[in-house]
Amino acid sequence: MAADEDTDLNDVIKEEQSRGRRTLDMKTRRERQQLLRDLRRLLNSGDERGFLQAMRSVGLKDGSPEFLEAWRVWRETQRR
Repeated sequence: MAADEDTDLNDVIKEEQSRGRRTLDMKTRRERQQLLRDLRRLLNSGDERGFLQAMRSVGLKDGSPEFLEAWRVWRETQRR
């Protein structure tokens, strides 16, 4: 195989790989946007139980530093 053919093949492979990433990136972006909308709704409604469920749904474990920090921030925002 000639060097030009190798380069062309590599270019096609890179293009195909980047297409897959863009699709994944758009899906991830939409999921994050939905999560942010849901969190805003929970903040506005004062639904602490819903907020804690949302934190668990994104993978935060009860008692983890991240979970406790999110809960602390939640409570601070609700006092205002």
